[in-house]
Amino acid sequence: MKLWEFNKLKTIPNFFLFYGDEFYFDIYEEKIKQNIQNTNILKLYFDEYDFDIARNHLAQNSLFGDKNSLIIKTDKFPTNVDKLVDIVGDNYFYLFFYGDSKKAKTKPFKNNFVRFFKPDLRELIIYSNEYMKIKGFSLDINHLKYLIEKIDYKYLFRELDKLALVENVNNVNNKIIDKLVFNYNETSFDEVFDDLFLGREYLKKLEYLLFEGNDEIAILLSFIRYIRILYMFNLHLKNIGFENVSRDVLGYQIPKNLEDIRKQIAIKIKEDKFLEFFEILLSSELEMKSSKDKSAVLFKTFIQIKNLI
Repeated sequence: MKLWEFNKLKTIPNFFLFYGDEFYFDIYEEKIKQNIQNTNILKLYFDEYDFDIARNHLAQNSLFGDKNSLIIKTDKFPTNVDKLVDIVGDNYFYLFFYGDSKKAKTKPFKNNFVRFFKPDLRELIIYSNEYMKIKGFSLDINHLKYLIEKIDYKYLFRELDKLALVENVNNVNNKIIDKLVFNYNETSFDEVFDDLFLGREYLKKLEYLLFEGNDEIAILLSFIRYIRILYMFNLHLKNIGFENVSRDVLGYQIPKNLEDIRKQIAIKIKEDKFLEFFEILLSSELEMKSSKDKSAVLFKTFIQIKNLI
């Protein structure tokens, strides 16, 4: 089924597979949740998937006639999906597959599946306007286009959330966007981050980056991106294997020596540590926005991360 065909449906089928570009996943998960809000919902995300638990939830009958809903989000295609579709009956089953699109098994879902492709500018504008309407603000079309062209579209809603906090948000212009929004295409600082995790000297390199005039917020947001990629490497290594890691995670092959370094770092980190890393980094991002001494916040952040390694 094409996306435009799904969008025209008056009633969403009670079982469906979504896969492809992750930009759309949260959008359509919200649409699904509105459709099943009066049902008994079970969510199984990533490593939480267990076929017996999923099957029992879909198969059980409620004494009060309530319906059951199952939402699975995973980057590893679940086993026995065909059996879940067979027993769904009057209940609901929705699968959001984050893995390689080539590994998505559409056959059990018949025609009830959509593959998302990279959104174009027109689609990004449409989804942005829908999102801003929910948040209660709007941007001039030219400023919205400027924002979309400035950032990686995967971070679009996150950046709109930032703009929503501006006092006169409906008057936001390109100058304000430049101040508040990070350009995700700026220089990578991965070498310093590698040194931090490998126990090498990193402070002098960090000082030199600042001496050269690199922006503290740019470094911090690059660090957030770096940790996110490490987390995806970690999941791939533990659940899929050591082959084609960067190609599967990033969509392209990085030099082997760099991939080996990221593998070495990622495999040693326990999953619960990643949550702690993200909490520190996101807290530092908020603090840095209002701090007069952004360098101090940046160095404090590196030290906090170092203490957790």
